[in-house]
Amino acid sequence: MSTPEDHGPDRSPAGYRPSSRQWMLVGAIAAFGAGFVLYKVLKHEGLGQSAALYVGIPLVLAAILSLTAPPRKATGVALRVTTLLLLLSVPVLGEGAICVLLTAPIFYLIVFAAAKTVDVVRDDDRKGPPGAQMLVAPAILVVLALEGTIPALTVPGGATSTATRVVDLPSTQMADALARPLDFGKPGGILALGFPDPMSDTGGLDVGSTRTIEFSGAHHRHGPTAQHHWGTGPTDLTLTVTGRTADSVTFTPAGDRTPLATWLRWDRIDVDWSPVDAGRTRVRWQLHYTRLLSPSWYFGPIERVVTTRAADYLIGSIDTRTGIMTHDHAS
Repeated sequence: MSTPEDHGPDRSPAGYRPSSRQWMLVGAIAAFGAGFVLYKVLKHEGLGQSAALYVGIPLVLAAILSLTAPPRKATGVALRVTTLLLLLSVPVLGEGAICVLLTAPIFYLIVFAAAKTVDVVRDDDRKGPPGAQMLVAPAILVVLALEGTIPALTVPGGATSTATRVVDLPSTQMADALARPLDFGKPGGILALGFPDPMSDTGGLDVGSTRTIEFSGAHHRHGPTAQHHWGTGPTDLTLTVTGRTADSVTFTPAGDRTPLATWLRWDRIDVDWSPVDAGRTRVRWQLHYTRLLSPSWYFGPIERVVTTRAADYLIGSIDTRTGIMTHDHAS
């Protein structure tokens, strides 16, 4: 025998309303779709290096997830789904997973800020109409998402990273050592997280000569994750020696086909050295570059750390063996 509850508005098809869990699932699917479409559009419009990608996408994700989440749970739901989407992107990107690792903090920050704003607005809405102060946080987030989209909203990206190290070689032999190919070892620390590895170095140190550093390509992968972030073939950075003194040399980039060219543009490389004592030399390696990624407040410090570590790695790659005029890569 049926009861009145069986025929109530919540039981009948006409009175059906999706549950909170269903709305959360719809929100997750919508967020994934919106993020994917926005990513494709931004890349097509040449805004893949702007804050519209790294701030705008998490902002859209947070807005969709927050509006479809149960009251007082927007922040938690948004962060959990964001984590899921980031994890799902790792096997697809392969070696590009380094991008996920480096951009995850800003995704979490923007998603948290946007979702928390929604939670606060909902709580205050129960107490009365929202005040003008409620518009401050969304306005700030929108402004942050616009950096790098047009020249007027682009922060200058010029920067210099410097590393200094004392090497066991007389300063009188340093020029000969730099004229030999760099002796690359396996990069460590942050440089080992997924960046292409330098494999060989050819060229001299005379003014006008060309120096070419070849980098490894990505490892071949099979199946649904066969797409590659920068391809399996090797890439190279070409430098021209544009300055030379008894204790310094200047390289100017002539071409860059490496994946790093999407992060920054090399402007100039200065190397100078001075004697510490009869058998040791202090070497300073300066990398002058222009940051291409926005927002500057996030990617500026990251690129400074990476390039400083790269400068130190290059000093450590100087062939300091004495008494040789050529370099044997097989040794």
